[in-house]
Amino acid sequence: MRKFLALGAAALLAACSANETGPSGSTEVVAQEEAVAKPGAEPLKVGMPQLAYRYALTFLLPDARLAEAQDAHRALCGQLGPARCQLLSLTRSDAAGTAGDAVLKLRVASADAAYFTGEASRQVQGAGGRALATNVTGEDVSKDLTDTAARVRQRELLVARLTEMLRTRKGSVGELVDAERSVAAAQEELDKARAWLTELRGRVAMAEVEIRYQPLAAPASRASVGTALGEAVQGSASAFVWGMQVLLSLAIYLLPWAAVFGAGVGLAMLLRRSKPAA
Repeated sequence: MRKFLALGAAALLAACSANETGPSGSTEVVAQEEAVAKPGAEPLKVGMPQLAYRYALTFLLPDARLAEAQDAHRALCGQLGPARCQLLSLTRSDAAGTAGDAVLKLRVASADAAYFTGEASRQVQGAGGRALATNVTGEDVSKDLTDTAARVRQRELLVARLTEMLRTRKGSVGELVDAERSVAAAQEELDKARAWLTELRGRVAMAEVEIRYQPLAAPASRASVGTALGEAVQGSASAFVWGMQVLLSLAIYLLPWAAVFGAGVGLAMLLRRSKPAA
């Protein structure tokens, strides 16, 4: 009984593998070539490629408008709704009251990606910024989708046949355990194939959008010049006060030694005066 189940499972696996990579593909190619050769044959139906898009944008904005532009892009995503736009991450560094580099990562429906990126660029221009870099890439996943869908169908058939064999055949406990393991292994392969198929379809349906923001220093103005002069005066005053503190501290430390030295000099002079002349 164990040999029968093992041979049956091996035969099913071989049949599924043959269906995936066997001569059926070459037969279909020959049939297509014959259809092209016939002058009255119907034209071949060519499927559209399945592309997974990725957008990478970089904007330069005034320091004071960077956070505002990033929040506006997040709000634009919210207007599209969770079915058409999803926020993945938002990072922004604010140090010493100035905006640093910021990044916004989104997943946008492929049909809305061009509109979203165009509207984002217009919002940046309205905020006084400009586009620094724009990169759009598309990955053709048509073959992966076709191969994975075929693998799912074959594994579904394999699981159904193995389950039927296990249900209709009788045997010892060990044989039934082996058969259940074969069914579990086939089911695991089926689950992995389904998960990968879902991920591929999600990549085609939703484009990845990454927006980077860099601060653009504002030109100097009268106010900034006045502020710089005020800071210079304040710094000079601080340096003067610090210097006076150092001098006073040094005087306090040296005063006792000066008193001792002065007393010694005075005593020496007195002794010298009191000494009778030769």
